[in-house]
Amino acid sequence: MKKKKQIIGLVIALVLVVASTILFVIAVSGGFSSSQITIDTDYLCGNECTGDFVDLDASVYEQMVKDEKSFVVFVDQGGCTTADKLEGFVSDYAKNKGFQAFRIMFEEMKKTSMHESVKYYPSVVLISKGKVNWWLKADSDEDAPAYNNYDAFEDWIHRHLK
Repeated sequence: MKKKKQIIGLVIALVLVVASTILFVIAVSGGFSSSQITIDTDYLCGNECTGDFVDLDASVYEQMVKDEKSFVVFVDQGGCTTADKLEGFVSDYAKNKGFQAFRIMFEEMKKTSMHESVKYYPSVVLISKGKVNWWLKADSDEDAPAYNNYDAFEDWIHRHLK
């Protein structure tokens, strides 16, 4: 009887250790954090925002990722009507909300870690603490309205950006 209680006690202790480890790993990886990101204060410009983009190359983008910055980047490919429309949406939104948005050309983006997640252009990518958090999927029927209508774009970005 005493051995049975010891075995039950060990099993319970083992279950608690495993559960605690799993919860710790989830917490450390940000699994319990808000699904919305907050742009770094470095990129807030209030009423001084013009809506102009700051162009990024692969090395500058990777440094921002290394520095664990949180920001919005527009993935562009010049000469595309859809990209032009989306560029206007991002520019207007950034100006109205008072933050600096960034732009990277698709060919340059393919040289970055962002390309592990984002495969198509145009896109809007929300980077949180150096990690790709959300992006508009150019091959998604669900995201299609955000490419064609400012209100739909605004609804999409409001779900993911504080």
